[in-house]
Amino acid sequence: MPRSPGKIFRDGLTSTATTLVEALTIPQTNDDTAETLTHPFHTYPARLHPATAKVLVELVGEGAKANQPIVDPFCGSGTVLVEARAAGHRAIGIDLNPLAVLVARAKTWTVPPRRRTALKNTAHEIFGTVLAAGKAARRAGAAPAPMRKPTGFDPNARNRRLARWFAPHVRRELETIATEIENRRADDPQMADVLLASLSAILYKVSSRSSDTDGTWVERNVARGNAARLFLQRVELLVAGLEDLSRQHGPLPEVFELDTRRMGEVVPEGTAAGIVTSPPYAGTYDYAEHQRLRFDFFGLRHRDLDAGELGSRRAFEADPPEAYREWKKSLSESIDTISRALAPKRAAALVVGDSMVHGRALYAMDDLRDALTSDLVIEAWASQERPMMGTAERHAFGARPKAEHIIVLRRT
Repeated sequence: MPRSPGKIFRDGLTSTATTLVEALTIPQTNDDTAETLTHPFHTYPARLHPATAKVLVELVGEGAKANQPIVDPFCGSGTVLVEARAAGHRAIGIDLNPLAVLVARAKTWTVPPRRRTALKNTAHEIFGTVLAAGKAARRAGAAPAPMRKPTGFDPNARNRRLARWFAPHVRRELETIATEIENRRADDPQMADVLLASLSAILYKVSSRSSDTDGTWVERNVARGNAARLFLQRVELLVAGLEDLSRQHGPLPEVFELDTRRMGEVVPEGTAAGIVTSPPYAGTYDYAEHQRLRFDFFGLRHRDLDAGELGSRRAFEADPPEAYREWKKSLSESIDTISRALAPKRAAALVVGDSMVHGRALYAMDDLRDALTSDLVIEAWASQERPMMGTAERHAFGARPKAEHIIVLRRT
């Protein structure tokens, strides 16, 4: 979302449009929400601002029946699901990215207190084991622990891909943590996944990758034992956030690794109380590429994401006209699925943004309007101009500035 003020335009039902303006502008004045609950647990590219998600969940969730879910069909790391759970709603998230699903489930793991205590105690046990293994490895004549070999991944190819990103002692610590987690999977697969998500949260921090969205190699001097300490701290941060999230009574959110266009398999037609989501921005991000290092380290299957990621930058770079046609088709199919999932008279709030591909401006609101079905009507919308990033963008967008938009669609 824009972090600096820009001119705002709005239209439609006055009360709804006023709320959408609030949702657009609140990231510029409210950073507190982003530091609450489980929001700080794991970074994620282009995450919807938690304060915006909170406003939109309140908007579409008003008057929802007890068992009607709030759905996010492009849930990413679960920001909307966290806010829906905090409001006491049943929540369902869908994403094709296996890493997103792992993180979203961890951030919404509102299990009984004894389970959270067990999570923290297990993390302390792993921390102690890793430190002891590190000391043992430094003794004269000690043989190095073997690297993990995730099933279905060529171990030599995996080692080559990972070697340049981690110092040897850091890699050993990370592999030991992951091994300890996997040793507990048979007894408690849910907790193992939450622990893996915690390890994922610190993985790039101890690597030589600059950030999630920047694959530049950078020099990092990570002290021995630091990866294990960061892992333990991340689990403790998560537990504290889950304790806050669990104070509001509500069911455990459901998160599915699934193509949004197959949402009907998990959200029966006409059952959703509301939808809050931010579809991918055309040609802007490559989620499969951003998480490649994590996929390699954890051995996560990502072929479906590689093939089915909507609007990926790599697709637009390979064949812009065909990618744009496919993007429009996929967006229409996704909107049709959203329409069918909504209960009659209920609403969907979509956050979309303009983008630029090969010097051409792509206007998100135009694409969204083209994708609407006869069952959906535009109740209101609000748009905020975004600052241009350079000469190419200023030339591409010309007199019609680049903008971020929120649109509310009501099912008839």
